[in-house]
Amino acid sequence: MNHLSVSPDNPDRMPPQRADSGGNASAGTPSATGTRREAMARIAQAAIATPLLVGCSRSQPSAGDSSEKPATTTRRDVPLRIALAGTAADADSIRSGWSMASQQPLKIELIEIQPDTYSAAGDADLAERLSAADVVIYPQYLLGQLERSRSSVSFHDDTLQDYQDRYGKPLPAVMNGLGAYGGATWGVAIGAKLFALLSLDPEAQCQTWVEYHDWVERLDGKAAEPTAPGWAATSFLNRCASSVDHGWLFDRNTLAPQWSDPDFAAVLKQFADTVGLYQQPSLTPQSIWQGLRRGDLQGGIGYEVADDVNATDNDDASDDSQEVFDVSVSDCPQETDVDRLCFSPWTPLASISSGCRQTDASRDFIGWLCGGERMEMVRGQTALYSPTRTPAASDFGAAAGGTAERSATPYVRWLSNRLQTRQVATPLLLPAASRYYQSLDQHVIACLSGDATATDALAAVNADWQTISDQVGREQQIVAWRKTLGFGS
Repeated sequence: MNHLSVSPDNPDRMPPQRADSGGNASAGTPSATGTRREAMARIAQAAIATPLLVGCSRSQPSAGDSSEKPATTTRRDVPLRIALAGTAADADSIRSGWSMASQQPLKIELIEIQPDTYSAAGDADLAERLSAADVVIYPQYLLGQLERSRSSVSFHDDTLQDYQDRYGKPLPAVMNGLGAYGGATWGVAIGAKLFALLSLDPEAQCQTWVEYHDWVERLDGKAAEPTAPGWAATSFLNRCASSVDHGWLFDRNTLAPQWSDPDFAAVLKQFADTVGLYQQPSLTPQSIWQGLRRGDLQGGIGYEVADDVNATDNDDASDDSQEVFDVSVSDCPQETDVDRLCFSPWTPLASISSGCRQTDASRDFIGWLCGGERMEMVRGQTALYSPTRTPAASDFGAAAGGTAERSATPYVRWLSNRLQTRQVATPLLLPAASRYYQSLDQHVIACLSGDATATDALAAVNADWQTISDQVGREQQIVAWRKTLGFGS
């Protein structure tokens, strides 16, 4: 039986009974009984005139209470509306995996945001589209935009604890570096892939980026690093996080960009020198992994992707005549005293939309994305999803959606250990993050292609970022950057 909420503090209880002057409850008196009948009649009339409300309100809660609200009922016959920033293959994988875990249908609206095709324009329109869903799955760089446009709501601690009890505790790097903004948790990570040193030689290791450069030279350039449009800036930030231990992105007080520091120019120059050795420039992580598996490449920087993800018609993964090479995985070069990880802007998060109408079902779905039944199958068919949690059970073999340690890939085993690192480079989350990121990506590519020096490229980034901050509103962006750093609003 559904209860109509008549008390804001407890929706399942009637308002307290009025006491008479002697302190006794007056519910048994005729006048009190009549009053209560009149109240119930008014409630019934309101119920007839008011549509059934399920989940959270479409209006944004106040700043002091913006977290998700408990639903009064859970409907399993109404499709759960999912706004998915991903590919059609991602949607098919999620739909297939979810159908084996729940009977509730999904209505997935595909939002095409791909690293090589994304545009910095229209973020506000995108946020509005996402707010029309129940659940939003999006790249983490949009988090600040969604919060400012009130397109999502934060998670209750009770919900996060429930996820932890059912699916395991988030790994330290995930807990410290993904989904938090302004002292609240707005997104739950459903992937946390990191760049690794990949090689067909199980003995390969590079302690510094100079050693990596020399190794690529010995491989006659049969190596690669993600430098395709949308990925070049990520590779550059990955190198910076392990090479420069100061002046990250913005000044906290003025929002002045930090790219004028000569240490960043040195990193970019070294990056460009190594890219000049690659036989196949401008590759994505997917194409690098597939090139290694085919033996076209001998090494490089990237992460594991399922062999059939984004395969072309000419790539027949089922062809037994084609040799498939094993790829060893190890840490990227590390040159700073503090070991610090860097997550890609494309790292996927899941949030409850401010337009949610099925809160319980949405929470269940996001929990399933954390590591529910059949989720491991979905991870194996998508490019960015990965385990993000320590197994809830003591035996690793029962965790990560049923993946046993003996069957986990070398990359997954490496990633689980690497995510034990607690230090994470501050991500680019503030509103208009895509505009900042696109500027960095374009100027890094200009340097890698020889059209600009490292110093000139970063000077252009500095100028662009100053302009973007002024256009968006510098004072607002300073507040947003402090939220990104973990300070409350």
